[in-house]
Amino acid sequence: MLRKGLALRSAPRSGPPLRLASGASEGSFAHASLRSAREGGFTLLEVLVVIVVLAILASMAFALMHFVESSRIEVARGRIQALGFEAGNQVAVKGFPPATIAAVATAIQQPEWVKDAWDNPIQYTVNGKQFKLWSCGPDGVSGTSDDIAYKRN
Repeated sequence: MLRKGLALRSAPRSGPPLRLASGASEGSFAHASLRSAREGGFTLLEVLVVIVVLAILASMAFALMHFVESSRIEVARGRIQALGFEAGNQVAVKGFPPATIAAVATAIQQPEWVKDAWDNPIQYTVNGKQFKLWSCGPDGVSGTSDDIAYKRN
């Protein structure tokens, strides 16, 4: 039994001091901080694994960005087609198209459709009984190759 306040100590060893594999003796501090040569940096394999993981994550991010952009293009096409179809119906019924895009959007109960998927205003012009309806597309500039125009079917 131990009494309060007394600590157990191991008996001192007799004989020559033990030698560790590193060449340090049992009593030295060298054995407390033994390190392999590998702990100083990363191996080539570890660096390559990190690079591969980062490349996979980057490709997933680019694919997601492409998916979002193509979805916006499809949303803009859908809005342009629906608004153009309604403007065409009003030409057939009244003999002339609505004066503004807001009037067309209100007629199909979608007043927020005066803007495209990039939050740019949808372009609409009237010339007599003819109308032109288009979105400026992702770049927001009219007259470029990415414009999305209404085409009568």
